[in-house]
Amino acid sequence: MDRKVLVIGSGAREHALVHALRTSEARVWASPGNGGISEEAEIVDAGSWQEIRDRFADTRPLVVIGPEVPLAEGWSDGLREAGIPVVGPSQAAARLESSKRMAKEIMQRYHIPAARSRTAHSPQELAEWIRQESRWPKVFKQSRLAAGKGVVVVPNQQAAKTLLTRWAGLDAVWQDGVLYEDFLEGTELSVQVVTNGRDYRWLPVAQDYKRLTPDPESPNTGGMGAVAPALHLPVGMTETINRQVFDPIMQFLQDERLTYRGVLYAGLMMTADGPYVLEYNVRLGDPETEAIVPVLDLDWVEFWSQVAAGEVPSIPEPSRSAVAVVMAAHGYPDSPKTGMPIHLGSAQSNTLVFHAGTRRNEDDWESQGGRVLTVVGLGSTIDEARSHAYERIRHIDFPDSYYREDIGIRSTVQG
Repeated sequence: MDRKVLVIGSGAREHALVHALRTSEARVWASPGNGGISEEAEIVDAGSWQEIRDRFADTRPLVVIGPEVPLAEGWSDGLREAGIPVVGPSQAAARLESSKRMAKEIMQRYHIPAARSRTAHSPQELAEWIRQESRWPKVFKQSRLAAGKGVVVVPNQQAAKTLLTRWAGLDAVWQDGVLYEDFLEGTELSVQVVTNGRDYRWLPVAQDYKRLTPDPESPNTGGMGAVAPALHLPVGMTETINRQVFDPIMQFLQDERLTYRGVLYAGLMMTADGPYVLEYNVRLGDPETEAIVPVLDLDWVEFWSQVAAGEVPSIPEPSRSAVAVVMAAHGYPDSPKTGMPIHLGSAQSNTLVFHAGTRRNEDDWESQGGRVLTVVGLGSTIDEARSHAYERIRHIDFPDSYYREDIGIRSTVQG
């Protein structure tokens, strides 16, 4: 096997992928990468799939696409047509994530449990629904890709009007509409499968912590932490999720003859009435990846090569637990402060530090984004992994940074 891999993306998810591939003795490139990734991979400056195709015309490495935007733009289609193996679904299949409106229509068509929803195509239409509403909270979702920040739980009518005022003048928000959904109560769960669009296997189950703080009314973010394998599902729940959540979407992919070679993510709300789908994503979650990858003992080059070839590789039982804690810049998610110095301190056993928004500043680091670092603790149990993660954080000097202190405390779905 030609052990050459190009990872597309610039976040902590991609750093985790790069790190895992390096442990599998691959030559790894990354585009565009980030400061931390540059320590482990060769950085390639390429802003389109055509540039990737031309740059690697002779090398033809395996390409693993991390983020949703290149998938929505059709990078996987172009690279596959050029004869380059790719992990990632086609542009048409990626609309499961790039259009929440379309995904909701598919859920209704295939009888997949999800919150009741309708789509507003103008501020005026949404304003009228807000005026008539008597039951709160509600959930507002931008149908487009919004980097994890387009979903807002709105507690009351006044908050809804304030949010509408903020979104009303943003034309891009209304191009595919705003979903107006019932609020679901329960425990969130991230289930990700590797799939060829027909068959699938589960990756370790993870729990993502979406809100900025433990306060249930704090802002949604791209994710402030994750644990894996964190959740003990009730007896029979795996089969229920397969039957209600994954089997129908596989049927959709086959009915539409869509190419899917990659990871399908189902964000679920485990309610008293069973699992409900909050969203489908067409790639690995972030920060779930930073917790899932380190707990699996795999030859990651072989694994992703099989996925790119349309196979569904076997996945071993996790050999350890992981708790991933995001360190964010002051002001995240609205206006993160950049250029802050970061001193990582000495490496510690049973920990990993994945970079998301950093760059080298002489002999040290400085922040260049909102979610800046993901610190991962490993251990035989969640509690042990959690202890290692927070001990590592205490040795990182990152002024004015913010992180949640409760990652890993609640990690059981009641049934």
